[in-house]
Amino acid sequence: MKFLRDCLSGRHSTSPTKSSRPTPTSYRQQQQQEQQSRVKRHSKIHQSAVTCLARHWESHTVATGGTDGNATIFNYNTGRVLQYMRHSKTVTKVCVASRIDGIVTGCRDALVRLWKRDTSAPAVFSGHSLVVTAVVISPDNTRVISGSRDNCIKIWDVATGNLICSITENRNLITDMKLSDNILVQTSEDKRVRIWDTRNLDLIHAFPFKNYIQTSCDISPNGNLIVSGSNGFNGSGCHLNIWDIRNRTQLHELRGHLQGVNSVAFLPAPSSRTVFSASKDSVVKAWNLDLQSCFMETRLAGMGSIYSLLSYEELDILCGTDNGCSFLEHSSTDDLVPTLMF
Repeated sequence: MKFLRDCLSGRHSTSPTKSSRPTPTSYRQQQQQEQQSRVKRHSKIHQSAVTCLARHWESHTVATGGTDGNATIFNYNTGRVLQYMRHSKTVTKVCVASRIDGIVTGCRDALVRLWKRDTSAPAVFSGHSLVVTAVVISPDNTRVISGSRDNCIKIWDVATGNLICSITENRNLITDMKLSDNILVQTSEDKRVRIWDTRNLDLIHAFPFKNYIQTSCDISPNGNLIVSGSNGFNGSGCHLNIWDIRNRTQLHELRGHLQGVNSVAFLPAPSSRTVFSASKDSVVKAWNLDLQSCFMETRLAGMGSIYSLLSYEELDILCGTDNGCSFLEHSSTDDLVPTLMF
């Protein structure tokens, strides 16, 4: 009778205890720990957040910028920094100039700089009154285009450093820019996406207002589509917007992030229908535009906000985060697996 009372009171049990059963959460944690143990690590090249990335023309090499005021050229295969470029404030954007062996940087000090590997000091383009938030360079590397929170887009002559032309658009606080031939696409804090003709900075088209700030953009490799990311919170407004350049219409609105989208990129393939996005919620997603759905995602645990991403042909991704850079490889099981941190 005592044994029966003990069984009824729970003191004896023939079933496994709750703690002995593996839960989905503990299994995922175990998987993450195993993946982390296989990650190769280089010494960090920035002392704080990595705000921007640009793919370098040399193999396994990337240009980076951070809140520590440094920009670098880094070979992630060897773990070697090829060049340090020091600034007085946060480096907001970087882009590469392969024809002249240079790097262009935008900075919170309102200056644009062109760094060449064979010179000790950069060429400085001065004219913005507020933080420079976007820089791109023409395909022939003869002109630098910069955008700022001062509502201005400026085009600079690389050879002379002179200002070629400038345009001011009311409330157009620029957040990002991308270039394709003579087409310049830019996003803005006024919640719009605009297309400009870089030959004279004529406005080609301004898409309708969205409900949230447009934070980032990219142009498809064939030059037909734009993707923009938007700010938001708690799943509201944290969207990707797909725009048709030729028809000047919005095609899709992709939802899934829980916090603001900081960076977007097309897969660099001629007929790409794949888009990547990264957000403040530490999540990277890969999207199929034909299905209008996410088919891969991963959370970078412990990395904080993701500010910038680069996509590679093999569906691999490099992310710049609050806690350094993380390289994610596309696995045979259609996962994005961290394999390198620096």
